[in-house]
This record gives sequence, structure tokens and C-alpha cells, in this order.
Amino acid sequence: MIKNKTVTAIIFMIMGALVLAIQNSLVKTLSFFYSIWEIVFFRALSGTIIAILLLFLFGWNKLITTKPIVHLIRAFSSVLCVVLFFFGLKYLLFAENQALLHTAPIIATILALPFLGEKIKLKNLLAIFFGFIGIIIIVKPSFSLFNLYALFPLGSAFFMATAYIATRYLMDTESSVTVIFYYSIALLFTSLLFLPNNFIFPELSHLTLLCSLGVFGSLGHYFLSQAAKYGEVRIISPFEYTGFIFVAVIGYLFFNEIPTLRVVLGALCIILSGSYIIYKTR
Repeated sequence: MIKNKTVTAIIFMIMGALVLAIQNSLVKTLSFFYSIWEIVFFRALSGTIIAILLLFLFGWNKLITTKPIVHLIRAFSSVLCVVLFFFGLKYLLFAENQALLHTAPIIATILALPFLGEKIKLKNLLAIFFGFIGIIIIVKPSFSLFNLYALFPLGSAFFMATAYIATRYLMDTESSVTVIFYYSIALLFTSLLFLPNNFIFPELSHLTLLCSLGVFGSLGHYFLSQAAKYGEVRIISPFEYTGFIFVAVIGYLFFNEIPTLRVVLGALCIILSGSYIIYKTR
């Protein structure tokens, strides 16, 4: 029975990584036609509709919270994570952007020291150092070669790590529906603030794709949550890195992008480092 649950969890994790890779490929495709803020708006609008439907399904009492400040921090950390990642998709190679995003577990381990009072062991410090070597390999930090656009996925990873920390405070007492709703509202509010003046109303085919972003995003995170439900985190989390394989294949097939050896080596360092940290910290 335990073995079957583990296999089910791994399948859910891989499906989640695949669905989110498809969502991100749609964002990159749509970025050739629309501004990032317009894409974020439609992602937020469809996501908010789904969140409201969840409230109808599970009850409006899910809006009640005892930790409004933590929800605020978590929601806007997630907003910045999504927005910066979408900007990275526009300006960077698909696989390059995804690889740098995977530094989130490394950053979360560092943030856990001051915010959660967790101790970092020597082996974890070595893993963190190994992960940052991967970052250096990818971004090539020199005055002549440094790619400023790499700051988008790195910033996204930082705010993803912040959202991780906030979520750990929330999930003892809060519902997942509550977390999803407040995040969706925060994303919609932010997108309305930055909606461009030259808003382009999309044609029907593009409108369908734009509205599907919220569906793919919600479905992807549902699969990830189901994976966490059925399997141990230390076993299933490394399978989330299959997302790098998916985006590399999608990038090659649809965007004619071939990851360079530098990106592959850097991603390997980051993935090995993140997997080790996840395995040890459970």
C-alpha cells in the first residue's frame, strides 16, 4: 500500500511539473503579442474565478483567517514570484529561466535561519555553495558578460522562497482554499495597477489561451499538493525537477531553443544541490 501511494505521489508530481511547463510555454508564446502585465491580468482573472468557485464548493467561511498579515506577505511574495518569472520567460531562454528558478529551495534554506530559527548544518552549507556555483555558471557574472535579465528568475526564486516560509506559518491553521483565494486577489489587484494604457483586447483564440493560464496554474498546483498528500516530501520533491526536462523539450520543439552546455551544467549543479537540501530537511 505504501509503495502504491509513493508511485501515485511521484506521478502527481511529474504531472504537476508538466502542466506548469505547458502554462509557462503559453506565457512565452503570448509574450510575443501582449505585454507581460496584460498576460498577468488574464492569469489573475481566471485564477480568481477558480478561487471563487472553490469558495462556493468548500464554503465562504474559508475566508476567515487568524493570520491576515502572514497571508498578506505570502500573497504578495507569490505575486512577485509569478510576475518576475513571467518577465524572465520573455527575455531569457526557456530552460535558462527554469533552471535559475530552481534555486528557490537553496534560498529558502538560507531564509529559514533568521525567520524560523533553523540551524544550517555543514553538509547543507556545502550544498548551498554547490548550488551557487551553478548560478555562476549560468549567469556568467562579469562586467562584459553578465545578463541582467537573469535577475528576473533569481528574484522570482527569492520571493518563492519567502512564500515557502510564509506558507509554513499558515498551514498549521489555514485552509489551502484560503491561501489560494488571497493570493489570487492580490495578483488581480496588482495586475490592475500596472495594466498598460495600450491594452490590446485579444482575439478569440488568444483569449482562450490567456484564460487557460489560470486553469493550468491551478491544475498544476493541485497535482503538486496531491503529490505531497500521498508521498514523503524527501522522496517526491526531486521529481519536481523533471520540469527542467519538460521546458528543455518544449523550448526545442516550439521556440527553436537549444540549452547550451553552460546552462545544462549550471542546472545540474542547482538541481543536485536543491535535491540534497530537500532530502535532508524533509
